[in-house]
Parts: sequence; C-alpha cells; structure tokens
Amino acid sequence: MRFHKYIFYAFCIAINPAYGANAENATDLRFKHNLTEKGTDTDIAEYTDLVNNVYNKFVFAIDADVNDKPEIYFTDNALKKLQEDYDFDCQNDGPCYAFYALRTMMQDSRPGSDGESKVYGIEPSGDGWYVVLYSDMGWPGKTRIKIIDGKIDTYERMAK
Repeated sequence: MRFHKYIFYAFCIAINPAYGANAENATDLRFKHNLTEKGTDTDIAEYTDLVNNVYNKFVFAIDADVNDKPEIYFTDNALKKLQEDYDFDCQNDGPCYAFYALRTMMQDSRPGSDGESKVYGIEPSGDGWYVVLYSDMGWPGKTRIKIIDGKIDTYERMAK
C-alpha cells in the first residue's frame, strides 16, 4: 500500500506544473496530499474522480448542461444551494444552477497565463470536508466541499 501512495505522490508532482520544468509559468498552487484518516487513500481516489467530473462537466464548462444529470454528483442540499446562489434570470424550463459558485470570481484569463482551467487536486480537511485546488483561467483557486455518500453536499469558496 505504501508503494501506491508514493506512486500517487510522484504522479501529483509530475502533473503539477508548479513542481515541473514549467515552474516559471506556473500559478501559485501547491498540491499537498495530507492523509489524516485511515481509508483516506481510497476516498481521495474516489473523490478525485468525482471532483474532476464535476469541474469538467459543470464548473469549467462554457454552457453546463442539466441533461448531464447534476443529481448524480450533488445531493439535494447542494442542488438547492446552487439554485439559491444563481444570480441571473433562469431561461431554462427546469432549474438553473450556479455552478460558477465553485470557482473563482474572475471574469477573464490571468494575464501571462495560458488561461487554462483545471483541477490540481484535493486535500482532506476533516469531517467529510475537502479543499479543491484548481486553476481558473490561470487564476489559482480553492473551494471547500463537503462530500456525503459520494456526492457533493455543500461548498464554500475560500479566499486565497
């Protein structure tokens, strides 16, 4: 099991540009993998897939499609909060969700960056909470999410 943990660390370092050859172009994100509870290795792997799917399908998507079934990834509590956080007039026949609440509030790409949006990793912070570390159009971002039964239950945008 330790072997897998070290392979995971090596993989995280390899994919994180802040540690690689492109460090001069990297954002100020640093991915740290802190295991605080027994069984977290499995949770991290499962929840990393969940977070990547959510951010790719909904958060970083230009036009998130509710046909992608957000209820697969979010609890009823999170969906209700996403509806309440929606700041615009809803033009859909169904509900509108503020998936943008899980990213930074920046509107344009960071000058001098590649403008890419991607998740760098997640860190457990206890009691079912995780910190998602990401680049939002080149801007570093952090969002706390609570995961219950394999779904995002609530979230908080964090200051840098």
